[in-house]
Parts: sequence; structure tokens; C-alpha cells
Amino acid sequence: MRIVSHRYATLEEALAAEMPPMSSVVIGASLSPTGKYAAALLLVPSAGGYLADELYERDESGWASRGGGSGGGISWSSLVDVRTGTASDANLGVLRYGDEAPAGATAVRIEYEGEHTVPVVHGHFLFVAWDTEFTTDPRVVEFITD
Repeated sequence: MRIVSHRYATLEEALAAEMPPMSSVVIGASLSPTGKYAAALLLVPSAGGYLADELYERDESGWASRGGGSGGGISWSSLVDVRTGTASDANLGVLRYGDEAPAGATAVRIEYEGEHTVPVVHGHFLFVAWDTEFTTDPRVVEFITD
């Protein structure tokens, strides 16, 4: 059983509680299909550009941290948002892929179960795939510049 000590009315408040807005920048955030979960990547410039990978869960009381850690690279956590009622549910989770982008890039095209475009924020990007088995690594197809 997981014990949660703090709940926040909004995801923005939960993000600010992890790292105060003056000391961090939200690179990206993604809500799960039902809106029950969220994933975020925070950049902490004062800590040498540290990236923090955070997961959140929402219930009737608000948002709470589900844990996190060092961000950047590829992360996968067992977390099913929409149960299908099949044995494969045990293999589903949330995939996060965050990294640096080259100077001047404004977006990134990622290949993972199709192609997706995500924005570049402060020189970094975050791609999130919900309810995936994570059988192959996502990959950058191209960096987009305006």
C-alpha cells in the first residue's frame, strides 16, 4: 500500500511543490487517457541542468506524487490507465523519453508506435506513451527548426 502525504488541487500545484517554479522549468507534461495520471519532466538549471522525471496520480482529493527520479533518457514504469481485461494488462505502463535537443530546434519528431511531434522547451524535449508494453526504444527521427 502506498501512503501519500500531500495532495494538490491542480497538477500545476503538484509540479510546483516538487520544484519551486523559480528554480525549475517544466519541459513537458502529459496526462494519461483518462486524466488519472500525469508524467512530467522538469529542468533544474541551478543543479547543473538536472532533469527530474515525475509521475503523479489524481483521485477525488487531488493530485499526489507517485514518485520520480533522474530524468532524461528512456524510462518506463508499470502503470495501466485503462484496463483491457486481458492478461497483457500486467505488461502495460507509461514510457517517458526526454533529452537535450540541438540549439535552434523547436520540435522533435519521435518514432514509437507511429510518429509523434513534441515541442522543445529550454533545449529539451519530453515524449510520453501511455499503456504501452515498451517492446522497442523510441527514436528521434528529426529535430525541427523554424
